[in-house]
Amino acid sequence: MLKLNAKIRVYETVKLIPSPKFYEFTYVKNVDISSSYKSLTDTATIVMPQKVYTDTKGFDQNLFTNASGEEKSIYDFFKLENFVEIFLGYDGDYKPAFRGYITGVQTDINAIISCEDTMYAFKKVKAVKDDNVQSPNDPLNVVATNPTTNVENFNPKTFFEKRIKELNLPFKVNALDEELGNIMINRNHSLAQVFEMLKDKGIYTYFKTEDTAPVLTITNNPQQHTANELAGFIDRNFITSPLAGAIIKKLINQGLSLLSAQLSKATQSVSDIFSGKVRFKFRYNIIEDKLIVVNESTKNTRTRVEKYFKNSNTPIYIELGDPNGQLVKTHVLHDNSAELPKDPTAFKKTSTEIASVLYQYGALRAMESKPSGFEGSFLTFGEPFVRPTDKVVLENAKDKEKNGTFQVEKVERTFGENGYRQRIFIGRRVEAI
Repeated sequence: MLKLNAKIRVYETVKLIPSPKFYEFTYVKNVDISSSYKSLTDTATIVMPQKVYTDTKGFDQNLFTNASGEEKSIYDFFKLENFVEIFLGYDGDYKPAFRGYITGVQTDINAIISCEDTMYAFKKVKAVKDDNVQSPNDPLNVVATNPTTNVENFNPKTFFEKRIKELNLPFKVNALDEELGNIMINRNHSLAQVFEMLKDKGIYTYFKTEDTAPVLTITNNPQQHTANELAGFIDRNFITSPLAGAIIKKLINQGLSLLSAQLSKATQSVSDIFSGKVRFKFRYNIIEDKLIVVNESTKNTRTRVEKYFKNSNTPIYIELGDPNGQLVKTHVLHDNSAELPKDPTAFKKTSTEIASVLYQYGALRAMESKPSGFEGSFLTFGEPFVRPTDKVVLENAKDKEKNGTFQVEKVERTFGENGYRQRIFIGRRVEAI
């Protein structure tokens, strides 16, 4: 029988930045971790005894380097906004299951410690610098400051990498490199609030667990669709219009071929201990099956993408889906610096090129909503370790539709007195076996 093991490290922090000083615990009653790329913030709950000892002779309860045998309260170590790392596994093998900040400590029979992942730090800092918004000639603030700032040619990669560097936060960033036009940001909004705002534009932000540190991931393709899948989706849902014809399809294919390398790079795991693809077998290591097969459906619905330019009140637009269907989502982009050409021939060429890019933009967003795959979850053991956006290969199912490769949307992890389990929620089908 495999032996469960857990390790919890608690770091003191200075302005939310972890210091080298930490305390390490090798005993915990229960741990519950919920992680999903859709929820912005992952959470963890740790249940610990209220009393701990700094000497572990005779019982494996806690481990400190400066063991003295002194009884202490758990609250001496688990303090608000301390940084915490949770490692879980079997037989001496540990994998990082959670990294974040302590947001609450409650007293009961045991101590209950609530945690949020490293997104918590971005809830505490503003998205834009506003040191110079007050005019030195207006010390009494007679002229009110504009509550918002206009970010021209907003690009998540350049904007967030620059801001995080300014804040000296020790987080790696893997951000989407895509022009989103002009975006208005409230000066009082935190970085996390901007991440939430970007969800409406089909952009997801989450911290992906890696071996050495979590990676802030900002993407319009969390389900990791390939260029071929995008091309197939556009072809199935192409709505003919004056702009949408054979020429634009050719441009779409050219654009997708260029996009292919970028999409492939984004799907690669950067860790040695996480492969990003895990196999499970029904009637072997799947304890409980609550999966329901669903098929892609865009019938009776359509998605629209519009882009406005400096010299035009009429947008360049495209639509995907059912031409007679209900319009369920309109994505609006603004470019206040570029102008459309006035010459008819040049205008047609430019507008066609713009439309081909909008098809890629729209397809990535529309494919997130109703992909073929599963709804629901399955329960398995704590290993093999799975993260949101990883792929799982399901085999040996009686229902052949349940065999295949699927994308993970959410993982609920429990560890403690009742063993070590993962409830894995999966979504789209990647490929059939």
